[in-house]
This record gives sequence, C-alpha cells and structure tokens, in this order.
Amino acid sequence: MKKRVLILVMTLITAQLYAQSVAFVNISSDPTYYSLGGATLTADANAFSVSGNSSAIVFGEQKISAAASYGIWQPTGVNDGIISLSGYGLLTDKIAVGLSGKYLLHQPYDVIGNDGTILKQYTPQDLSLEVGVAYKVMDGLSAGLNLRYISSNLYEDAQGSAVAADLSLSYRLNGLRLALAATNIGSKIDYGYTPYNLPSMAKFGVGYALNLNEKSTLSFNGECDYLINKGGLMAGLGAEFNYNKMVAARVGVHYGDNNSIPTFASAGLGVKFAGVSLDAAYILGITDSPINGSMMISLGYSF
Repeated sequence: MKKRVLILVMTLITAQLYAQSVAFVNISSDPTYYSLGGATLTADANAFSVSGNSSAIVFGEQKISAAASYGIWQPTGVNDGIISLSGYGLLTDKIAVGLSGKYLLHQPYDVIGNDGTILKQYTPQDLSLEVGVAYKVMDGLSAGLNLRYISSNLYEDAQGSAVAADLSLSYRLNGLRLALAATNIGSKIDYGYTPYNLPSMAKFGVGYALNLNEKSTLSFNGECDYLINKGGLMAGLGAEFNYNKMVAARVGVHYGDNNSIPTFASAGLGVKFAGVSLDAAYILGITDSPINGSMMISLGYSF
C-alpha cells in the first residue's frame, strides 16, 4: 500500500510543481481581482486588499472593512473550493492593519491498496494565514508589509509549511495611482522529499480614476506580474464603473502563464447598501482552460 500511496503523493506534488509549488497562494479570494482581470494592485482598497496590496489599506475610505468569500476554482478540472475571511482597520490616519485567512479544499482522491481495492479517501488541503500593516509615509505615499504562514497537506506523510513576506508601495496623486510589490519572499516548502521555492512575484501597477459627475466614477487599472522563480510574465487590464458608491460594474482581461494563473476574461458586479456589500465575479472562456467557469462571491460589511 505504501508504494501506491507514494505514487499518488508524488503525482500530486508533480502537479503542484508544474504550476509552481503551493501555487494556491497566488489564487486570489477577492471577487474584484477576477472582475478586473487580476489588475487590482491600484484598485480601491477593500477587505481583501491586505492579501493583494497591503499598502493600499491605509487609503481605505472605511475605518473598518471585513468580508467572507467563497469560490469555485477550475470547475472543469480539479474543481476546488476556496473559502476566505479577510479585513482591515484604520488605527490612525497613518496606520492600518489587516488580517486574512484562505482555505483551499481539494477534491478527495482514493487511496488504493496492493490488491487494487480502495482503502479510503483522502482530501488534500491548503491554508494561508496572514497579517499586514500599512503606513502612510506622506500624503499619497504608503508602504505595506505582509507576513504569511503557508500550510500544504497532500497526504498524511506529505505535508509542508513555509513563511513568507510581501512588500508593497502605493502612490496616489489626484486620479493617478501607481504601485509596486514583491510577494511570497520567504522560506522553501518541503513535503519530506525535496524543498521547493515559493511562487514569488514582482508586480507593477498603474491606474487612473475619473469623476464623470457627482455620482459616477470610471476607473482603469493595469498590472504586470513577473514570476521570479519560473521567469514567466503575466498582465491584466480592468475597468470599473461605479454609481453613487452603491453599484459597480467591472470587466477585465488577463494574459496569463500556465505556471500560475492562465489567460482569462472576466466580468463582475458589486452592490453596497448601509455598509453591507455583495460582490461577484465570473471567469469567461477565451481559451481552452480549466479555469473557465470559475467564480467567486463575497459578502462584507464596512463602516
């Protein structure tokens, strides 16, 4: 049986490494991320910004923002589920802190004995927990730091953990927005066989927000991500129309890399009333990819 289990575990590890080890840390749990084609480095801060760009949370319009999300990832492939809780709070006009937790639930697989019978089922699980802080260096300029704990469980004898940090900078002047970030810089993860690098990235974002009238705004966001360990390049473009800070319509397109997030187009909607917000995103099929049909929805509250 151990031989069969080992084959299964190594197959799972190989699948993870093909898309970088613990690639789930780069799978966002924010519906806005998918709505805007992955270009959220310069987007307005929300409850999930602590994971995407912690330096942005100090620019948040709300003193406290929290949300929970649920998503279906790669429904025509692995069909994983994503559950997340995230939020931030402004301690002063210059300091903000945030917390976030993300849980990726894989589909179970059969553990087969030497006689070919199914002995049991095992469900791999991935988890990340993080804390972030942002500091407003001066008007329009902020810096952020995230510390992240990562746990990956492929089988009873194939488990690993790691710690990582994100560094980010955000600059805003009138409608112009710029941002830089380096993510998942940290230790290697070891499942008991060989240690592997985390899927580190260097990011650059640029955006611009227009006030169309007293109630309507239109914003554009662009982002370029470089996969440090694999040498791949990704980019995203997104646009959002917001009416009276109550209704938001978003569209985006993402040029991807098979070692991380593949190419996709996306659309999403958001509504907010009396502090309660509901956001949803759907990934459209522009390539033959298992992420087509993936979706994410969140429910939050801010004040």
